[in-house]
Amino acid sequence: MTASLLRELTTRWATARPGERANAQSYVIGLCQALGVEPPRPAGSGYEFEYPIRVVSRDGTETTNFIDLYKAHHFALEAKDEAEGKSSDLLLRKAFGQLRGYVGHLPHERPPYLLVLDVGRTLLVWDRWNGDYGGFNAARRIDLRTLADRPEDAELLRDIWTDPAARDPRSRAIAVTREIAGRLGQLAVELEREGYEYERVARFIMRCVFTMFAEDVGLLPGEPFRRLLDEAAIEDPREFVPLAAELWRAMDRGERFLLKKLLRFNGHFFRDAEALPLSRNALSFLLSAAEADWQHVEPTIFGTLLTRALDPVKRHRLGAEYTPREFVERLVRPTVEQPLRERWTAVQAEVLQLRESGRPKDRKEAEQRLRDFHEWLRSLRFLDPACGSGNFLYVTMHLVKRIELEVIRALEELTGAREIRFVEVGPWQFHGIEVDTWPREVAELTLWIGFHQFWKAHHDVQPPEPILQDTGTLELRDAVLAWDEIVHVPERDRPDPTPRLRHPVTGKLVPDPEAKLSYYEYRGARPAEWPRADFILGNPPYMGEKRQREVFGDGYVDALRQAYSHLPDNADYVLYWWYRAAEAVATQGTMRAGLITTNSITQTKNRAIIDLAADRGARIAWAIPDHPWIDEAGSAAVRVAMTVIAKDPPDATLVLVDSSGSPRYERQVARLHSDLTAGADLVRATALPLRANHGLSSQGFKLVGSGFLLDAEEAARLLAADPRHTQILREYRNGRDLASRPRGVYVIDFGFRDEAEIRQFPVLFDLVRDRVKPQREATNDRLMREKWWRFGRNREELRDALTGLRRYIATIEVSKHRFFTFLDSRIAADGSLVCVASDMAFHLGVLSSAINVLWSLSAGGRLEDRPRYQKALAFDPFPFPDPTDVQRGAIADVAETLDRHRKEALARDEKVTMTGMYNVLEKLRSGEPLTPAERHIHEVAACGVLLDLHEALDRLVAEAYGWPWPLEREEILERLVALHDERVEEEKRGHVRWLRPEYQIPRFGKEAAAPAELELATVEEAQPEPWPSSAADQIQAIQNLVTRVPCTLEDAFSHFAGARRDLLARHLETLELMGEVRRGAEGSYYAVREGV
Repeated sequence: MTASLLRELTTRWATARPGERANAQSYVIGLCQALGVEPPRPAGSGYEFEYPIRVVSRDGTETTNFIDLYKAHHFALEAKDEAEGKSSDLLLRKAFGQLRGYVGHLPHERPPYLLVLDVGRTLLVWDRWNGDYGGFNAARRIDLRTLADRPEDAELLRDIWTDPAARDPRSRAIAVTREIAGRLGQLAVELEREGYEYERVARFIMRCVFTMFAEDVGLLPGEPFRRLLDEAAIEDPREFVPLAAELWRAMDRGERFLLKKLLRFNGHFFRDAEALPLSRNALSFLLSAAEADWQHVEPTIFGTLLTRALDPVKRHRLGAEYTPREFVERLVRPTVEQPLRERWTAVQAEVLQLRESGRPKDRKEAEQRLRDFHEWLRSLRFLDPACGSGNFLYVTMHLVKRIELEVIRALEELTGAREIRFVEVGPWQFHGIEVDTWPREVAELTLWIGFHQFWKAHHDVQPPEPILQDTGTLELRDAVLAWDEIVHVPERDRPDPTPRLRHPVTGKLVPDPEAKLSYYEYRGARPAEWPRADFILGNPPYMGEKRQREVFGDGYVDALRQAYSHLPDNADYVLYWWYRAAEAVATQGTMRAGLITTNSITQTKNRAIIDLAADRGARIAWAIPDHPWIDEAGSAAVRVAMTVIAKDPPDATLVLVDSSGSPRYERQVARLHSDLTAGADLVRATALPLRANHGLSSQGFKLVGSGFLLDAEEAARLLAADPRHTQILREYRNGRDLASRPRGVYVIDFGFRDEAEIRQFPVLFDLVRDRVKPQREATNDRLMREKWWRFGRNREELRDALTGLRRYIATIEVSKHRFFTFLDSRIAADGSLVCVASDMAFHLGVLSSAINVLWSLSAGGRLEDRPRYQKALAFDPFPFPDPTDVQRGAIADVAETLDRHRKEALARDEKVTMTGMYNVLEKLRSGEPLTPAERHIHEVAACGVLLDLHEALDRLVAEAYGWPWPLEREEILERLVALHDERVEEEKRGHVRWLRPEYQIPRFGKEAAAPAELELATVEEAQPEPWPSSAADQIQAIQNLVTRVPCTLEDAFSHFAGARRDLLARHLETLELMGEVRRGAEGSYYAVREGV
């Protein structure tokens, strides 16, 4: 029935003259009737003609455009314009570019399909199942004149109209991949149970994997492996070994097997043809895997799951979470795809100009431009210096091959001939460095599976032999450190702090005083070499300074510090990869580098490395400061930062994502600072502390020994036993106490007393000797071993600053909410707290204001998803207001009330916590509904009053600064940075606005002002950009310009030195016809962007 209706439709429109809109609507209605799907509904239904789109340009201009036909969550359709003198191909391109831009402004997610209609003739179809729609030549062309004879195309259109998700290959691929990996994991367990060593099992399974894949993609016709599995399972399992070995030898050499000539596979996977004997149980697992649909394996997760299946230690995580492909693509696209597509767009524009001339010579030149670009793609080298199981390399290869496919289709369209090619983008261009054997092996397998999947989908011929090549591009070695030899140095061994023995008094595990950690010297240590690469990307290992020593040993870490002596000693391990990548961008011609790091990259110790790279021209061009991720080391959810580095980029892009990782905000900025922010330069400001704040802020005590702590019951008993213990025992607070409720913990604090003095408290002396000293004897720190009764970080400056105060201010260093509170000066603060040595409510009020909280959140780093209050960044450079006495008193009164209100709420109900109160406060501000538990806290703690107090503080503190209120976030930061800079200049002239003058002036008043000079930002006069010589380079330069800022033809002419106005006009017209730029009513050209 459908076929006859489609033929009637074709006949009816064969002689019609296609106009743009009226004819398009009539045709679409007829097409819907022929396909048996619902036609468009009236306006406002979400499935309608002329769907309005509100488009806001970068300069703020707002226009309303219309999509010719839109069906929410299904497709958007644009009909080709009819324009005099323009080719059909150009007009189809323009419609595609226009439609791609429109859907980026939809109020909800972009539809899975884009359709461009040439009425009665052609329908072009793009899908975004691979993450985006691709370029113009990525479309599937449906010839509407022969649609009745191609039921598969009609079925595709019916699915697009009714059930587009049915065409999504991702869910099926993930299910198939999980099923296969699970079966292989069961097979590995069975073989290891039978006594085969891990390495033999792994190599055997990898041979099986590619053999099963080769059968399903047509590289191994006749399914010989599945047949021999069937026969062995039915008849005699012993037959499997000789037959499988014979098959693999034939595959390796390209010989005959069971009378059939096989392709030559080669590659080291089949060089060793050992087949392991299989029990019937093991055969069933392998046969089950062989029966799966290997064509639909998803390589990005297959590599991860296969690595887990092969590794006995990781196998229990087979069902755990893995990093989704879209997360990997989120970094690969701006690192690799974006610059390649910018170049490809420029080449296409030049080719269109050459084709439009109509001269045979220009047509031949156009063909050569396409072939040159393809050759350039084939010449590129890509490096993942921590390649693991190959996820990033595979995704990169797939995206590059999609561009390559567009190039091939453009060549075929231009020449009218089928491109039969055997040399193209392939695994030999993708380099990796990996320190572990099996992930490296799996990475190679992943690349070849991905390559042959793509070949099978887009070729009608077999790939060139050998099917697998020993490319040698994946290296097994350390990526950041090289050395000549490793030598044990016994005299540098240190005590092993691992608890191993039972203490005779406490009964607890303590370190063995005889156990040592060996010290290995890495002689000839130096930075490891990296192969030359045009693009670098990957996900290096995350590890803090302390963890590095635990995992690698002191010798490796010392060698690493020596080899990279110009980097901070306390830098995170991943930053060594980041710096090497930045170095390649700065000095070795690498176009871009994109890396995943922990989001602690914004902490001071790590920012120093970003600043060092920026000094050499390697700057961050694109960033997501905080993104969810799956850490493969533990399959745990972590928070990471994504950064892309380029050489002196003209601008940068900042992207923010929601809790699930979906982009919610994208902003183009002049520059990103090393803390991955734009706007006010807090990084520069926070590098210059104010003398006015000097000596008042400190972290709490680092005990380095849990034996100092006493629970409430033991403390009460000791205090009752000897009144003198009140001199030593103090209440103790950590971050948990402040966030929730005090636990009643006490601490034995001997301060700076010497051994003779502490022996005057024999009971406490014995407690600390039994509970702390055994742990301290295993430390590498001489002072902590010798003075074992003192805290590890005893904070002499903090003790001095608190002397004479009845209370002080404290905040939690790492916390979801930033709040400050008064603590009694008799309470000892843990190292998880940051203390401010002031008992003045005015200071508490300013610190509790939204102005200071915004500064601290923006200036400090993060630990995972929790902000970190770093006193060197958040307190020391913060410019406090200098208020009148009346303003000071008003702020102090509200701050006292605030502190009292919260403490009374905590005393009123044990279910109330500080975190609970601020959770409620956050929801009151956002208007989000409260849960039943939160409603209880709201009522008991009077959180509405708490909100009133904070709002009053915000107004009063803004008034003390002389500012209006409220202000936008960026304006607050800009005002604070400006005020900070003024204060720095004042202090250089000798005028210091001390916060506690009676304490600070005697101690710090005579110190010379810091010699650091304030480097105020200056605006350099823009220099004209040189006009490139080739047409493609000119077009790319113009495209980059209008992407940064809207401009008229005259603006562009002024921007380029030596430009020709006629060429500029022609290039802009071509880009507009391609749908890459749009011209506004005022004559400015805007880049068409898909949005986030």
